Amino acid sequence: MGNEQALAIHREPVVHRITVEEFLALDEAGFFKDVGRVELIDGEIFEMAPLHVPHARTLMQLTIAVGLAADAVAEIEALTPVSARLDPHSLPEADIVLALKDDTDQDFVTAATVRLVVEVSASSLRHDLGRKLRLYARTGVPEYWVADVAGRRILCFHAPEDEAYTAQTEFAFGDTIAAVTIPDLVVDTARLS
Repeated sequence: MGNEQALAIHREPVVHRITVEEFLALDEAGFFKDVGRVELIDGEIFEMAPLHVPHARTLMQLTIAVGLAADAVAEIEALTPVSARLDPHSLPEADIVLALKDDTDQDFVTAATVRLVVEVSASSLRHDLGRKLRLYARTGVPEYWVADVAGRRILCFHAPEDEAYTAQTEFAFGDTIAAVTIPDLVVDTARLS
């Protein structure tokens, strides 16, 4: 028996991180039909919590505010909710994405087109400030906002480096927020107050 065979037999178990293609094949086969909303992050499938009224209300108000602000920026469009293909093992479903307008027939926004991601956190704050923040930073999303429903604040992150953002600011619901990385994008969150 050669060294290669011996190594294969005595190899420690390894985690198989599923790919976006495998995730989409599972979805196409109906694997998630009784599960609810799911997303793929770093090769792991996450079942998302049901959307309750506080989340839905904040998301609707932010969608309107961000959409109106995006109208002032010619090359940007606001999409909600949308799956973002960020790397071979991640297809998160973001609440709001500001992306470069893309006239191709792509099914998902890509890391190359994403300019800002907004997540609304009514029950998922730890996840949005943990796994999702690390994913968005690692894949180069220039700016990331988290609307903390319970805290009535919006945490804004920019300057991604590795799996973190090096700069953070905080705004209260009702404040006007100027995006750091998108010139002319100013979001009035008065509807949230």
